Amino acid sequence: MFFLPNPPPASANLHETADFIEWSAWRHGVFSAREANQAIDQLDDNSYNEGCDDDSDETSEALDEVFNEIERREQACGGGYPFRIAPVGSVLRCGYTEGNPRHLIYRYLLLSTRLNMKSNRVHAGVDGALLLEELAAQVMRNYLGDSRATSEVFGTAASGGFPAKVDQLCERLGEGGGYQNADGGRSFAKDAKLDVVTWVPFTDGKPGKLIVFTQCKTGSSWMDSLGDLSPEAFFKTWTRERGTVLTPLRAFCVAEAANRTRWQEVSNRAGLFLDRCRIIDFSQGLEENLIEQIRTWTTAAYEHTLAAMA
Repeated sequence: MFFLPNPPPASANLHETADFIEWSAWRHGVFSAREANQAIDQLDDNSYNEGCDDDSDETSEALDEVFNEIERREQACGGGYPFRIAPVGSVLRCGYTEGNPRHLIYRYLLLSTRLNMKSNRVHAGVDGALLLEELAAQVMRNYLGDSRATSEVFGTAASGGFPAKVDQLCERLGEGGGYQNADGGRSFAKDAKLDVVTWVPFTDGKPGKLIVFTQCKTGSSWMDSLGDLSPEAFFKTWTRERGTVLTPLRAFCVAEAANRTRWQEVSNRAGLFLDRCRIIDFSQGLEENLIEQIRTWTTAAYEHTLAAMA
């Protein structure tokens, strides 16, 4: 694991190295596998070199795999990838276009993966972690069908806290019957791991509809949180009717470009899984206010990171 402004260690995995190369191409305009190798110092800082042949071939093969990962990201982003791979050699060029909001979103997701979001989440007065919830709400609406789907951040910080938000959610859904703690007494829940709720209503307003509960995570330490959100337990524990006609689906949304070799494992635990590339794939038509907040945070976070590297 590595956090900017530091480069990744020699032991960095494929996805960390790919993020580092993208960051460096963003910063310098162009970045190559050779420069990545020098920056990470893989050839000179190996504990297994002693008594062995030079391991440059092994390092070269590893960086080839990194560029294969970068190419996969380019394809998975559906036209929203802000970099270009040179046709010859392992070189990545910045292909950022100001008029393409998905290029901006990708930069935001890259930084919100590689900055320490526990201590470095707020820039220019904007909370970068909360931005992912707002982004996920609009992406989930796009995914389920923008013309009919409704999506909102559950956020319990305002409007009376958790009980009030459960009441509001049940009223909006037309299901659940409102807040009631199954154990009685006051609630100690903050958000029950629920960040975003998306549903597709029918004109008749009757119960029985597709509902998706989404949990969001910036950073790269999210694997241990995959099973935290349980829609069924949410309604059984916190609502008067103890359920909905159809049990809501689970979704998990992360800023990181996830490891494809563990995709099935992650999806089995997370439900509908959206990583960085899937978010970009459905980031068309975002609200201008959200785009401007993301631009503000990303610009300030980028400048802060460059200053820390100086």
